[in-house]
Amino acid sequence: MKHFKLYYTSDVHGYLWPTDYIQSGSQPQGLINVAANYQKDGNTLVIDGGDMYQGSPLLQYLKKNKDIDAVSDMMNMAGYDYVTLGNHDFNAGYDELQKHLANLNATVLAENVTDESGQTLYPAEIKTLADGTKVGLIGLVTDYINIWEKPEHLAGIKIESPLIKAAQTIARLRQSADVVIGIYHGGYERDLDSDKVISTTSENIAWQLTAELDLDILLTAHQHGQVPAQLINDTLTLQLPNQAKFFAQIDGELRDGKWLFTASTNAAGTTSQPDMLKALQPLNDKVEAWLDQPIANLTSSVAVAEPLTLAQYGNDVLRWVAAVQLAATGAQITLQGLNNNPSSLPKRLTLRSILQNYPFDNTLVTKRISGADLRVGLEHTANYFVIEDQKLAVNPDWLKPKVEHYNYDLAFGIDYEIDVRKPIGQRITKLKYQGEDIQDSDYFSVAMNNYRAVGGGDYKAYADSETIYSGDKAVQDMLVAYFENHNQLPEKPQLQLKVRY
Repeated sequence: MKHFKLYYTSDVHGYLWPTDYIQSGSQPQGLINVAANYQKDGNTLVIDGGDMYQGSPLLQYLKKNKDIDAVSDMMNMAGYDYVTLGNHDFNAGYDELQKHLANLNATVLAENVTDESGQTLYPAEIKTLADGTKVGLIGLVTDYINIWEKPEHLAGIKIESPLIKAAQTIARLRQSADVVIGIYHGGYERDLDSDKVISTTSENIAWQLTAELDLDILLTAHQHGQVPAQLINDTLTLQLPNQAKFFAQIDGELRDGKWLFTASTNAAGTTSQPDMLKALQPLNDKVEAWLDQPIANLTSSVAVAEPLTLAQYGNDVLRWVAAVQLAATGAQITLQGLNNNPSSLPKRLTLRSILQNYPFDNTLVTKRISGADLRVGLEHTANYFVIEDQKLAVNPDWLKPKVEHYNYDLAFGIDYEIDVRKPIGQRITKLKYQGEDIQDSDYFSVAMNNYRAVGGGDYKAYADSETIYSGDKAVQDMLVAYFENHNQLPEKPQLQLKVRY
């Protein structure tokens, strides 16, 4: 009887060791723990859905220090057969990505990544398993890479529409494959509980792919959501959280001429794969020592604050980032987003503390933004809030299908108010610069991270504005360098924001 088994991970983001690098001690996560669950035979495939090569302190260490190609090495030891590419895998440029892929034993599937003539670079494949089962596999990645990524990082390649690129290929796979599986580095554009459309962009189109492509299984990624296996438009689909906290197992069996599938999402567990543990231990020891290097001794710590509190009042950490950004750019205004990690600092400040509070590999961009476009951007930020039971709360749309505290901006350098009682789009009831009302025709220099500057988080007005400065130094490095000339956190700029509800 024909059958197959799949193991699936996605959005590992370089979290190979069982740690989040914030809490002490081992945690039930990491690729070396996930791999301890794999039991491979001739009818088993191990697959990853992308965002492998960016995101963890371990990978940040490797950007500065020559060592093993940790992600490729660990995936090889874990026995990965196929991977697709994620948007963050291009963050260091396609040339750098190719170096990692040259060390990877797994076959790369990314149908909509093409050369300049439109020829697919990582084509779909039919894999014949030990019992003769033919599994068709196609990889796809969100075409929003074209919006987020620096053009020079995509030199020589194109990221085409996943939907358009896939349809013809899947029809070809169907001619000889028993089962056709899509691996899509993108998420769902609908709330799967209510079927409500929550995004109309092309960033996430997994629901549409299930509706319009002839797939048996669609493995999704990108949103870091814990989506249990379910049928959508007669296609089995699922999604996993990030940092290798979970893996999926899918089993297929041919019975009476029909394929039946069972699937589960499973915790990584607390046991590490011994050979991988031994191979990675020396590098991880170096990373831990690097993270614990002292940076400064503060007179007082910064207590943990919830995102809802930070969105109203900020804290000393966010002020510090804002001060660094203003000093680096000379801009009149700076935008500083929250992040999904806890915001706090101990008295003994280490590199670990800085990377916890600013986990992104961002650089700085200064835009020339009109008063009208600044208002549009702040109105979008104001959507973060709702009123529930007469209390201020975070809009559920910012928490599901993906937690996006990082898309909420605090603006330093202006005096403004958000009135959550007002309709969406009319919540900015005060907007002043140096005591004067900001007019639509006014222009300001506004510093922001490179993700926001290209419209990340649906800030299209910022993307369309003129760029007047673009730096190449990481904000994380600037935050460390701040303490070369200061021994305490800054007292300015003050956040001038009032949230009414």
